[in-house]
Amino acid sequence: MEMEKALIFKNVSKKFTDFEVQIDSFELVRGSIMGLVGPNGAGKSTMIKMIMNLVHPDSGNISVLGRDYLKQEQQVKNLVGYVPEDCRIYEEVTANWVGQFVSHYYKTWDHDYFRALLQKFGLSGNKKVKQLSKGNKMKLSLSLALAHKPELLLLDEPTSGLDPVVRYDLLQELLEVIQDESRTVLLSSHIIGDIEKVADYVGFLRQGKLVLYNDKESILEKYKRVQLKLASTVLIETIRDYFIQYSNEGAYFQGVTGEYSEELLQELQRRGVEDIKVLPLTLEEIMIVLSREGV
Repeated sequence: MEMEKALIFKNVSKKFTDFEVQIDSFELVRGSIMGLVGPNGAGKSTMIKMIMNLVHPDSGNISVLGRDYLKQEQQVKNLVGYVPEDCRIYEEVTANWVGQFVSHYYKTWDHDYFRALLQKFGLSGNKKVKQLSKGNKMKLSLSLALAHKPELLLLDEPTSGLDPVVRYDLLQELLEVIQDESRTVLLSSHIIGDIEKVADYVGFLRQGKLVLYNDKESILEKYKRVQLKLASTVLIETIRDYFIQYSNEGAYFQGVTGEYSEELLQELQRRGVEDIKVLPLTLEEIMIVLSREGV
């Protein structure tokens, strides 16, 4: 049922002068955390901005929490928390003042919860925005996005530009907050290690297209590095189609497959290969392979 889906994209496209985002089919289950990854310029921010109707698709339909994102835009925006990549907050006011200002836009704003979030993130409500570090400004942005208790949280590169320690702490604190609730989270990042820490589902955008989307565990189970020995190099022609990427030195062959299974191993053995070793891949290694595929 559509109400069980937090997001549905159907044949959505947006053309720019020299770039196009084309999402033919995409669904995100309610209550899940999805990591949207891909190189800079792959279309991650555009996809999120289309959900918020900040970028208007040329064609297709988007459903947000069972609602039409155009016909019911006000309802949608009351149910969504959004942190853009470049979140600019007026510098000369305090965090409390900003919270009070933003609260007027949301019927469900919870002042006590906002104060609790500031405390959780180690922020003083009486400190001016200009006195906050980049990491603390991001924490304030998260507090503002969460205080009306949205059903869907959209985070566009929230850890971009932060040093590793600050990034780690922010992710840990964010994970604690969002796991306490039943909300859905869509988190975009080009830092794949961040996604690996928090996501249930992973989508990979390449040149505006969603080339991979599945739950994280299934991706890690399906994508493997396979090392083997060939009885003859002639066999390369008979097995190479099973691999996204491969290389060989004489009889020694290794490749990456996105369709690993026991049936694949049996088929390789039937074709006369020997000494098969199957090695796991990290999510980052998988994304590097996909980035290079077809290049």
